[in-house]
Amino acid sequence: MRIDRSDDGDERQDTADVPRMHRADAGRDAGQNRDLAGRDAGHGPETDSAVRVEQALEHRATVDAVNRAYAIDQGYARVQEIEEKTVTPAMRRIEAEDPDRRLVGLENRLKGKDRLSEKVTEAMTERSRTVDEAFATVKDAIRYTFCYAEDRYTEGVVADCERLEHGGFEPVDRRNSWDAEEYKGINSRWRVPGDGQLFEIQFHTRASLDAKEETHWAYEKLRDPATVKAEQEALSKYQRDVSAGIPIPPGAADIPDYR
Repeated sequence: MRIDRSDDGDERQDTADVPRMHRADAGRDAGQNRDLAGRDAGHGPETDSAVRVEQALEHRATVDAVNRAYAIDQGYARVQEIEEKTVTPAMRRIEAEDPDRRLVGLENRLKGKDRLSEKVTEAMTERSRTVDEAFATVKDAIRYTFCYAEDRYTEGVVADCERLEHGGFEPVDRRNSWDAEEYKGINSRWRVPGDGQLFEIQFHTRASLDAKEETHWAYEKLRDPATVKAEQEALSKYQRDVSAGIPIPPGAADIPDYR
């Protein structure tokens, strides 16, 4: 910080003896000194501007978070309405057409709000999707499972897929995993007509469903990036061992995939 003093280091002249122009120059110098002192103390114009920018960004982030939370709440309510008024009634009608198999796990047909909110937030922030687009593309926001007797499995799956299409639901994909080592069954995704919301249907036998439920904890651990390689290998072996004992229904491996 600059300190004003007389040129010879001695006492200052009385300001009354200094010409007016010199006093004005002194005033400007004093103002400059205050600015420099403010900058040295971290409170100059540039610092103030940076603080204002940071505060504005923090405010914007807070507003965005509040708006996103509200939009997610509204989106979840919309998905819940689709499930209650459209998809579940259709699934029950389809179930009633064949008494030899049934829907199971209906208490889990709607994904929990916290987990669904995580997926939607990820789609919005990482893929730049709107909240409606994010909800529509969560494949298992709504999900169902049909369980069949082994000897009726293949014909039952084919018949139920036809019933779904006749009901106006658009097939999106179907993955047949009966020849896989760690998971056996068929998973499919469908789109609600006129809305675009995806939902999932799994097709199982009692044995494949029991194996899925028994190994679910291992599946979740395998999805966790923190799981070390040695543990991943042990978990995969565990899933293979459980799945190896599942009887494969006649013709099940021949049900085609589509994407």
